[in-house]
Amino acid sequence: MVRTRLTTGGLAEPVVADTAKSLSKMGHRVILLAWDRTAKGEETITTDWGTIWKYQEDCSLNNPLAFARKLPGFLRWSTWQILAFQNIEKDIILHYHDLDTLIAGVFTSKLTELPLVYDSHENYPGLVRGAISSRGVTFLHKIEAYLLNYCAGIMAATPACYIRLKDMIKLGSIAPFNATEEEALKIFSTPQSEFLNSRLTRVGNAKRLDAYPLSRIEKRKRNDNFRLLYIGVLEKHPSRGILETAITVNKMKGIQFDIGGFGTLVPTIKKICEKMKNVNYIGSIHPDNVPLQTIDSDAVIMALDPKNDNNRMSAPNKLFEAMSAGVPIITCKELLMGKFVENEEIGITFEWGKWDRLKAALMKLVYDKELQAKMGRRGRKLAEKTHNWEKCEERIESLYRYVKLNKI
Repeated sequence: MVRTRLTTGGLAEPVVADTAKSLSKMGHRVILLAWDRTAKGEETITTDWGTIWKYQEDCSLNNPLAFARKLPGFLRWSTWQILAFQNIEKDIILHYHDLDTLIAGVFTSKLTELPLVYDSHENYPGLVRGAISSRGVTFLHKIEAYLLNYCAGIMAATPACYIRLKDMIKLGSIAPFNATEEEALKIFSTPQSEFLNSRLTRVGNAKRLDAYPLSRIEKRKRNDNFRLLYIGVLEKHPSRGILETAITVNKMKGIQFDIGGFGTLVPTIKKICEKMKNVNYIGSIHPDNVPLQTIDSDAVIMALDPKNDNNRMSAPNKLFEAMSAGVPIITCKELLMGKFVENEEIGITFEWGKWDRLKAALMKLVYDKELQAKMGRRGRKLAEKTHNWEKCEERIESLYRYVKLNKI
């Protein structure tokens, strides 16, 4: 597996780690070639699912120019590692994450004659729209459509990504840049059989339910204050409304906002927390500790600036963490996630930028404990029925069988 990022502490992101665990469970030896952007040199660490070979080169997650300049070095390094490993092991499937690695993935696949799985977490053209020229966005869309022809298997992380990649397989570069909300919402309820025995499947950010045991949820401790939680990336762009949420909560009584995660916003958040009594930075939380943190919260917040196409159509970790933990989620009504939350009645939405509406949403949950519990129960039932990692694991196993039988 090849990935251009790790979390703080040099760990694989949750969905990457879960994919690796599933592959290991199926009998595969898993090696993740990953770029650790917080250090220098090379390092190898062993995990419960395999090995991480780290390429270490300083590069901020919030500096696209530095990333573009240093990316070729990482891709050259990863290709050399695969070529060297091929001298030892012949039965290899290449698994490349996101468009920033796909060109190297296709090159390495052709060079080694090894099958390639493309794991798409983001709509990259949508992610960078506004940051680069429209011509550059169109070029990325066309190059992705072309490179899909050389992928033996394709995994999409979100409903919108699934629709977009399905259209690109069929139509090539003339496919739409994004799915419609109506198309993407239908994918949330698509039967499992649709994602099996096919070159394209959807493996999203759903969670392992054994990490969110019902016995622990039923015994959750009630907080003196209403505990609002955010754990994730802390960057300025694209905005997740963390600072605005902190300012909103600071004016309210009986609410505590706990912020966990990593990124360039951490120093600013720490300064804010020194001045705000009910806003706390709880550190960079290890992925294994996220479930209990979420279970012990009263609601999870995931606000995203909808002006960014990738944000607007995303289905992020926080949504599935909240559902699995049986707690409501607060998000923005302009997002695909917001429409899903409203339709399923598993949380409350507000309009991005209207922070007084966020205040009203919080007060509604604070003073209506029955509504809070009802939304949490609905979310948990959805997680148990459809949106869980056990379903995703079945899709991964099916895709890898397909790849072995239908090598391009």
